Amino acid sequence: MAGNSHKNGKSRLIKTKGRVRPIFKDRLNKAIKEYLKQIEASPKDKRLHLKLGDLYLKNGEKEKAVDEYLKAGELHAEEDLNTQAIAIYKKVVSIDPVHIEVLHRTGTLYVKEGFLGNAKTCYETILQISPSDQQAIKALSRIEESKQSKPVQKGMEKKESLRMTSEVSRVPGSSNGIEIPSPDKDLELHYHLGIGYKEMGLFDYAIPEFELASADPSMKFDCYIFLKECFKEKGDAEQSMKYLEWALKIKELPKDL
Repeated sequence: MAGNSHKNGKSRLIKTKGRVRPIFKDRLNKAIKEYLKQIEASPKDKRLHLKLGDLYLKNGEKEKAVDEYLKAGELHAEEDLNTQAIAIYKKVVSIDPVHIEVLHRTGTLYVKEGFLGNAKTCYETILQISPSDQQAIKALSRIEESKQSKPVQKGMEKKESLRMTSEVSRVPGSSNGIEIPSPDKDLELHYHLGIGYKEMGLFDYAIPEFELASADPSMKFDCYIFLKECFKEKGDAEQSMKYLEWALKIKELPKDL
């Protein structure tokens, strides 16, 4: 009897599991149809395209997801929300690493925002995929010309100062009067990407960006506050409290937080 009971229980479990997937798929398809209707009524709504892209991705329809992300990125770029557009394009590249159109769009926005090092990496990636890409070759040439036309800065000294200060404050705590340098350009980009992802509700993408940016003492407090909020939105109260405690070791919270 015990053996039959175990067998029957296992059978019911399999059947239950068999029903879950079609139900989940059906809900996804209904949600997709609903968002398509909303987009038809509001084609310029950036968040609708993002949400539809997420739904297509969950449904295993990667090409359709990429199309929606591209539309969302383009709409953000049209409004000069370039950091958010970059964040979206980076998500597309995580799905399709050899999407040359997206890499070109990202490179253009990097240049527009002054992140020439990131732009150079972007165009070099394009040339690894397509060595004869003339647009990338010309863009790299312009970047090099731009760098050469600027006066030589004492960047190494600044980076070394930032590194030493970052190591002193790696364990969260007060700056104790240490002079905080202006943000490193690469870390500043991570900070703005984190904000872009957070505003779009992409907390899993925002968290590593803020963690990287927090290496800069001048942005550490804000990064910890954003990390607190991201983990709170994800339902991870323990991590949220950890970053709140770290932030409070740097300075008191503003009254409106």
